[in-house]
Amino acid sequence: MKYTLYNLVKNSIDKYPDAVAQMYREKSNSDFKNKSFTEMYSEIKAISLALIDLGMKKGDKIGLIADVGHRWLPVSLGITTVGGVDVPRGTDATKEDLNYIFKHTECKIIFLETPKVYQKIESILAEFKELKTIIFFDDYSSLKVPSRIQTLSLQSILDKGKELLKTKEKEYYTITESIEEDDVATIIYTSGTTGAPKGVVHTQKSLTWEVFHSINGIDVKPYGATMGFLPPWHIAERLIEKASFHVGCAVAFTSVPNLAKDLQAVNPTFLLSVPRVWESFYNKMLGNVSKASPVAKSIFNFSHWTALTFSNRKDILTGIKFQLDNKSFIETFIDKISSIWVCFFLFLPNLFAQKILKKVKGALGNRIEFAISGAGALPEYIDRFFYSIGVPIIETYGMTETVGVSCRRNYPGTVVGTVGSPIKGVEIKLIDSNGNVVTEPNVKGVAYHRGPHIMKEYYKEPKKTSEVLSQDGWLNSGDILVWTVNGELKFAGRAKDTIVLFGGENVEPLPIEDTLKQSPYILQCVVVGQDQKTLGALIVPDKEAIQNYLKSKNITAPADIKDWKSTKEINSIFKDEIKRLNSTDMGFKSFEKVTDFYLLENEFQIGEELTQTLKVKRNVVLEKYQKEIESLYNTNSHK
Repeated sequence: MKYTLYNLVKNSIDKYPDAVAQMYREKSNSDFKNKSFTEMYSEIKAISLALIDLGMKKGDKIGLIADVGHRWLPVSLGITTVGGVDVPRGTDATKEDLNYIFKHTECKIIFLETPKVYQKIESILAEFKELKTIIFFDDYSSLKVPSRIQTLSLQSILDKGKELLKTKEKEYYTITESIEEDDVATIIYTSGTTGAPKGVVHTQKSLTWEVFHSINGIDVKPYGATMGFLPPWHIAERLIEKASFHVGCAVAFTSVPNLAKDLQAVNPTFLLSVPRVWESFYNKMLGNVSKASPVAKSIFNFSHWTALTFSNRKDILTGIKFQLDNKSFIETFIDKISSIWVCFFLFLPNLFAQKILKKVKGALGNRIEFAISGAGALPEYIDRFFYSIGVPIIETYGMTETVGVSCRRNYPGTVVGTVGSPIKGVEIKLIDSNGNVVTEPNVKGVAYHRGPHIMKEYYKEPKKTSEVLSQDGWLNSGDILVWTVNGELKFAGRAKDTIVLFGGENVEPLPIEDTLKQSPYILQCVVVGQDQKTLGALIVPDKEAIQNYLKSKNITAPADIKDWKSTKEINSIFKDEIKRLNSTDMGFKSFEKVTDFYLLENEFQIGEELTQTLKVKRNVVLEKYQKEIESLYNTNSHK
């Protein structure tokens, strides 16, 4: 089969014509409506023919500025299945980003979801010399658009396309069959954590190959459902929507604020999310427990401990718990014997624990079989918890340049704490700081990827392309990983995030941050210390958790968080939590320990300190809170 997006669509239509492809609410308080695969295919064909009628030719760049919802995928596929190149971004994109993207790609046609997006670019329209047509998802009658630019509604495009289908359907099929695997399909401008956006160019083959192979080997039953709530231009959401289409499952569209409610309404069979959302599920559970009676807290804590311990020991017994170092026969034998005894004694308590924790699993719906996590490293304690209650998370590893997935865990056979192994057809090698290929477990190296899913280039950026992509196809990810004893990969940090201390020690901040966030009093944190003698941390406290604790001690918290650190009781909370979690017992070396902290007043926000997938923009944080960071070291004279 030729790897093109049209063939992906046609295969699914032939297999699941009457299955539900999408579920959506027309209004926030209305019931879900269903759209079948056949109905969606009709929309895709109509959009394609209408765009061709407007003059779109193979290779033309088409802007697509919209948020998650049932209209995005038909428009994207309407563009790409007949050779157009979609250039997607969300409605929250800045005026500067849109200006750069539209000029860089010389878009002739752009889709805009809302009038607000148009207002961002209204004053700079004259600069878009190639722009001929704007197609609005929503009503645009109140807008004043220059007469040189044609304006249309998405509905009029659908209506026009359906009329054209009556006479030009044969022409449509001829065009789709002419599309080649190497034809460009999309240019995705990354919103990464540093620098200006780069246009990642993917072909028909790289996108379609990834859809087929990233899900291959996982028993995803047709006619199931998942939730769509991440930005659709982001590679994670884009991949899951197409993968769901490929396996005959519906995507039910929601938003993060409505996710909990809609999980109950839809009852998904699997669920994709990013690490920060899994953290929020976990923290919300702990927040509810903190308000419970002492007896209820004790029952939950016992159940929590039992489920985690039983799960961990069971994995040791069955040989699927990851190891970073080889163990002797005697050590392995002792581990297995002790695990047999622990599993024996905890067998009945674990059954009790599962009944207690069933409500937590039920919050994800009553059909959930597995979950998927991507677009960032999943903290192991959260990973282990969901696994222990019967929701194995298939953690994936990749980047926009690899269509999202180069590695993933197996299901069944999920190995908690790893990102699994390279998917079939993908190669990964780790290169250490001396330029040698890493073959031993627990030796850090930068991951290089190669396979059919690798991007073609950064658009119009040959120098930046050559910096990361070699002529023989190896992509330098900049990610630091290690091999496990059994050949899985484990994420260890980002090369660009490595902190070099005054004494020359290299520290990866992410494992420390993930561990500190296990504290019920810490919402977010960023470890700092470049060129300093010791590490420090910027901490966003969980205000409610702190206030509840102080209230139980009859202590009133100062109104201003700036005064919290000087409050003995609050200062002690954070010192004790850092000492407990960032310890030798937790696997940290002496130079990896945080010696001081600064409490920030406000949570990190999307578009400021966070990307759309809730990853911290470390460079933004370091710049924005430069004075606060300096105060950690000026006060204590660490340098």
